[in-house]
Amino acid sequence: MIVAKYKRKPVYSLKSLGLMLGESPESLLKLSVSCNFLYREVLQEKKDKSVRVTYDAFEPLKKIQRKLVDRLFVFVDYPIYLHGGIKDNKSPRSPFSNAREHASAKSIALQDITNFFPSITIDKVRWIFEGFFGFGRGVSEVLALIVTKDGYVPQGASTSSYIANLVFWDVEPRLVDWMHTKGLAYSRFADDITISSKKQLLSAQWSEVVSKVTGMLAQKGFKQKRAKMHILKKGQAITCGEKQEPLVVTGLGISGCSAGVVKAERNRIKAAVREFEVQVESGKVFEEVAHLYHSAMGRVGRMIACKQVSGLEFKRRLNKAKNKSKISVIEKYKRAEGDSETFVV
Repeated sequence: MIVAKYKRKPVYSLKSLGLMLGESPESLLKLSVSCNFLYREVLQEKKDKSVRVTYDAFEPLKKIQRKLVDRLFVFVDYPIYLHGGIKDNKSPRSPFSNAREHASAKSIALQDITNFFPSITIDKVRWIFEGFFGFGRGVSEVLALIVTKDGYVPQGASTSSYIANLVFWDVEPRLVDWMHTKGLAYSRFADDITISSKKQLLSAQWSEVVSKVTGMLAQKGFKQKRAKMHILKKGQAITCGEKQEPLVVTGLGISGCSAGVVKAERNRIKAAVREFEVQVESGKVFEEVAHLYHSAMGRVGRMIACKQVSGLEFKRRLNKAKNKSKISVIEKYKRAEGDSETFVV
């Protein structure tokens, strides 16, 4: 059975926790009772134009959460079926690695978890620290407060993806083991669950698979998002209203034995690259359009990870325009200095 493993000794006291994090026990206790107020909302537009609310921590909470990532969560061996937000040099995890697991499938099930992060309550988080890590009750209580907001895990905090990966630590391995005995591939990227088969399955077989997943979620107090559950054959598209969309797994199309950014998204990326170039050509300096550069480069990175050649060309164009925008900053500064000197004279 493939399970997550913590590679260091458990922490039983606040004093030991303080030593691990380089903080005094008193400061950790003080922080734990005030951290609900140390977040700002970050609104992100989703593909369907609705808005997702994420959170960014203020200092000193942000610093402590980063320390938890660097001194605690990175010392966990995460099962290979988990792909979201994990640093693993030996087996890199990403949307690409997740989609690639199912690239040669003949039938596939896409499932989503309803209200995933809000459903990861502080009690579930406390159990991760106490049950999985084996930490003392007082330590687990303090840590659970530090990584939650108003009683649940806030999406966007640096610790949240790690908590999301561990929330099913005690029930998911059994489900995955069962899937493997049936010849099925299983992967999870945060709240996206994908199950595939290299052969066609009957409706009754898929019903059993879905029932098993639903049962695992129910054990931990989660529900499946029925509207986003799809069971498809190879080459079959998802029908959305009057149009069909290509089958994608965590944002990537799967075909043959590989995964890649689908044509429609490639066109959108091309448009984003062109938008950045146009803004630079109009005289904008980098500081004014940096958000366009970083957004486009992040999407281009997916193409490069999938070894799609046009991704390298998009990267070259973005960096060329970026360099041009930085030169224009220097020119504007020199011009401003010259104007100032002329004025003084």
